[in-house]
Amino acid sequence: MTKKPDFDKDIAKEFGDVLLDPAYIIDNPPPLIPLTPKLDIALGGGVPEGSLFIMTGPEKVGKTTVALHFCKNAQRVLLADGSRRKIMYGNIEGRLKKRDLEGINGLDLDPDYLRIVGSTKGNILSGEKYLAIFDNMVHHIPNSVGVIDSFSALASEKELKEDLADAQVAVMQKFIAKFTRRFANVLPINRVTLVGITHIMANIGAMGNAKKKVEKSGNALKYAQDVKLYATHREPLKQGEYQIGQKINWIVENTATNTAPGQKVQCYMKYGRGIWEEMELIDLACDFGILKKSGAWIKFNDGSQYQGKPNAAAFLEQDRTAFDQLNAEVRVMAGLE
Repeated sequence: MTKKPDFDKDIAKEFGDVLLDPAYIIDNPPPLIPLTPKLDIALGGGVPEGSLFIMTGPEKVGKTTVALHFCKNAQRVLLADGSRRKIMYGNIEGRLKKRDLEGINGLDLDPDYLRIVGSTKGNILSGEKYLAIFDNMVHHIPNSVGVIDSFSALASEKELKEDLADAQVAVMQKFIAKFTRRFANVLPINRVTLVGITHIMANIGAMGNAKKKVEKSGNALKYAQDVKLYATHREPLKQGEYQIGQKINWIVENTATNTAPGQKVQCYMKYGRGIWEEMELIDLACDFGILKKSGAWIKFNDGSQYQGKPNAAAFLEQDRTAFDQLNAEVRVMAGLE
């Protein structure tokens, strides 16, 4: 009788150990990096390590602030060996300012943990070079976080060197598509989390009489993305007569957990602080009945009370222990713990 070939051994001999037990994927889910208290609930806990996380929306809505806030949270969540993640932030638009970096409460600016990738005098980086840098990071720096701000602003080598009148059609989209194919299989293996920002732009319809808003980045990212947030608009955030920040209105288009997409979430951005987690937490704790609300007064379990949500949030800003305890209670109520 002819002996049947050993399929597993033949595959392993030629290709290596590539036949995985399904239980391995089920039993080893990637850790979640938190985003904001409200978005975490909509995302089922946060953004999985080793995923492609895309944010899009109109200009000046707060995407960069949320990306930097995510970097801060990624720094805080230690790896299994107790080390910290490396962050590489692509300042492709060249608009990252002192106020942006210093305005994120808790963001560690130590260059050992946060590096800004950007053009310097005499060395203007093309889109191809930016993508090559992040391709290198994806393949060689496991557990890192890379932010591309933004995909829409990538300019090809030809665009940088040729005259303005020279037409360039979809040059960077082809490079983005190749970059996407190269990282798609590597992100979950190396547990690299890639955050990409894209822009919404008006596009004239085929008949020339209809305008619609489209995402300026090509189709490749749309197929590869694991988590997708669309910021629809912003609103002023006021305390009394003064504007102290803005409200960011999100639609959760994709999640990487069992949580259903399509949820609408309103986040708070406080000038000089970044994402106002404390204010979000007060909202959620009141909604869940963890904190008692009577008129404008909010009462904590220890008996202390504050008039108005901003004052209650200010208390949590000063008392990290109280913040952590309340955050834990909210996450339990939301089924995240």
